[in-house]
Amino acid sequence: MNAKGIFYVLAFVSNLARSKKFYRDKIGWKIETDEHGVVGFAFGTGYLVLHTDRRDEKARRYEGGMHVEVMVEDAGAEHARLTKLGVKVTPVIDQPWGERNFSFTDPDGYVWAVGQPTRISS
Repeated sequence: MNAKGIFYVLAFVSNLARSKKFYRDKIGWKIETDEHGVVGFAFGTGYLVLHTDRRDEKARRYEGGMHVEVMVEDAGAEHARLTKLGVKVTPVIDQPWGERNFSFTDPDGYVWAVGQPTRISS
């Protein structure tokens, strides 16, 4: 995998306003995204995305509360490479927020996302 590093960490939260205040006011991270149900924070070269958790109980139990996304230069090429190696991957999706991504699950059930930024935020 031609991984460039961690793209972002996504966390599902029970109270978005409380978490937004914590990371902004106590931790001191800068808000980059502030939309209905989602807040994004920049810190150094990292990024944290908080989503209001609206998942059902089964999803909470089996998917966990966070996921990590690995950044690659070309999500399509990485998808093709993993597919050729026999890794079961989800389809590549062009997200409306400026990202191409897909995911796979490792032998222990951990879901890894793989993404490529397609738009630079200001």
